Amino acid sequence: MSGLLPRFPSFLAALLLAGMTACVADDDPPVDDPQDDFPLTDPDAVRAGAPTNDELPSEGKADEILPASFDLVATQSPVRNQASRGVCSIFATIALMEHLYVLEGTIPDPDFSEQFLQWSSKVEAGEFPHTGGSSAQVNINTLNRFGGVFETDWPYETSPWTASNNPDCGLPEAEQPVICHTNGDPPATALAAQRWRIPRGRWVNSRPDSIKSHLYNARTAVQVGGDFYYQAWGHGGSRIPRYSGYRDFGYVVTPNAEDITSSSEHRAGHSFILVGWDDNLEVQAIAADGTLAVDAEGNPVMQRGFFLFKNSWGTGWATRNPKGAGYGWISYDYVSRHTSAYVSDKPQVSVAEVCNDSRDNDFNGQTDCADPACASDRACIDPLGSYVNNTPAPIPDNDAAGVRSTIEVAEGGVISSLQVEVDITHTYRGDLTVRLSRGATTVTLQEREGAGADDLKKTWDVDEFDGQDAAGTWTLQVVDSGRADTGTLNRWSLTITRCAGDDCDSEPTTLTGSNETPVAIPDEDPAGITSVISITGAGNAAAVRVTVNLTHPFLADLVVSVSKDGGAPVELLREEYVEDTVLVRTFPVDAFNGQPAAGTWTLHVADVAGGDVGTLNAWSLEIVTG
Repeated sequence: MSGLLPRFPSFLAALLLAGMTACVADDDPPVDDPQDDFPLTDPDAVRAGAPTNDELPSEGKADEILPASFDLVATQSPVRNQASRGVCSIFATIALMEHLYVLEGTIPDPDFSEQFLQWSSKVEAGEFPHTGGSSAQVNINTLNRFGGVFETDWPYETSPWTASNNPDCGLPEAEQPVICHTNGDPPATALAAQRWRIPRGRWVNSRPDSIKSHLYNARTAVQVGGDFYYQAWGHGGSRIPRYSGYRDFGYVVTPNAEDITSSSEHRAGHSFILVGWDDNLEVQAIAADGTLAVDAEGNPVMQRGFFLFKNSWGTGWATRNPKGAGYGWISYDYVSRHTSAYVSDKPQVSVAEVCNDSRDNDFNGQTDCADPACASDRACIDPLGSYVNNTPAPIPDNDAAGVRSTIEVAEGGVISSLQVEVDITHTYRGDLTVRLSRGATTVTLQEREGAGADDLKKTWDVDEFDGQDAAGTWTLQVVDSGRADTGTLNRWSLTITRCAGDDCDSEPTTLTGSNETPVAIPDEDPAGITSVISITGAGNAAAVRVTVNLTHPFLADLVVSVSKDGGAPVELLREEYVEDTVLVRTFPVDAFNGQPAAGTWTLHVADVAGGDVGTLNAWSLEIVTG
């Protein structure tokens, strides 16, 4: 049936469509209906800098013979949802990037951060800083110059900033500062994360034969962007009657003259990627009054030939498309006349395992010392003894805050001896104070000694941590308290010896507790729920580990914290994107070290976004006392 089962003859399709399909012409559709008001973007940004088709060569040869249908669905990442933000061009570019990395093959299930690209294109590349929109050209070349990060490094925020986030975000769009369009600045972890790039892009001719030739021969998708015609898309923002029967299939027809005129009065743009085509797909056109178009004799007016595209409105749109929910079909004529096309290519990926960062950097399924690539690394030769931070850090001059550098020790065990080694380049050693801290314990290693001598390369034996658990975050602080001289902390290391058997004066005690009573987490309620564990036993906490078991359809909605005896909460998790609906994770917490282990411990879980409910299944505590 044309528009539903496209292989039927046109006349039979029209009869079946009239008898079986709900033909809805909405005279005044509500634009605030969330099902019919998908977000759009700046129409001028989305095609900025694009040449005309007459200025671009065709991708194909004149005698090229292509199949009647073709698609690249098998090499696409999952359909995403831009939710209520007008960042379709960003989503389209990330969809293209993920597709290119799927083709390259090094990274299984690539998932890159739309949030980070929105920031990078406006701040690092300096493009479109006063609008939420952008273009394929800017986005792709931003990824080429600066690179992107994984979704887990900066998860997407589904709602735009408003005046409640920053008063200036209540101004007209063009007057808002860039942070209103980027939802602030990226976290430090995202700025420090590895960057992933794709090749520089190029414009391609958007006529059907040209795009089809590129899809078939390059086997890579095409990003397009252009003017949005509300009635043609069945969008709730249409000011003329619309036809809703194509929504579930994702059919987008060539707009009629009335749709073009009406849409031009409240212009918008949209961007997506083309991933296939069907020459034989026929869909009946839409008339100005929102009904299916017929000619003077009453015969259906058909449009033939459609591109398959991957959209960014989630899987609640085009739910009956046979290629998958969230995919649509758009007419060749719409793409050729009203959009511009841009492409990139597969990246060249070279990765190496980092042997002490708890990540599978080379994506071979083996992490750190379990990876054969780390066989000769010092951290793996003596994994329980020596820990090092080799990242140079400048020491600010005459600054009481100084510089801080950390080492994460994951392995527990009671410390029987500890050595600290530092390598500092400095033109006046007597300016320097060096402190080592972990949890509630801080030890001053060097206090402005050495007068005018250069550099500080020294090893200290430190007793103050003996008897404590080794696991946790160790921080070295270097402060320059004098003027005119500067330096650098080049590296520092810890050598930890742990107690074994009779070598320990006193073995630590491990206190545990759990609460396995499930608690429902209410939707969009910052008050959330609490669950309590009471701990009894002697000793001060030297290491605390909190394990939570949560079920939620969208774990990025959750904020989780723990507190003790009514004190200040310590945040464990905040709106972190997790590619699952179940989270079981152990969080090491240093904030309670040195405090009595006994008391009432409270876990707080809040769902801070609407749409889903979940459950705290259980949680537990493990406290090592010193």
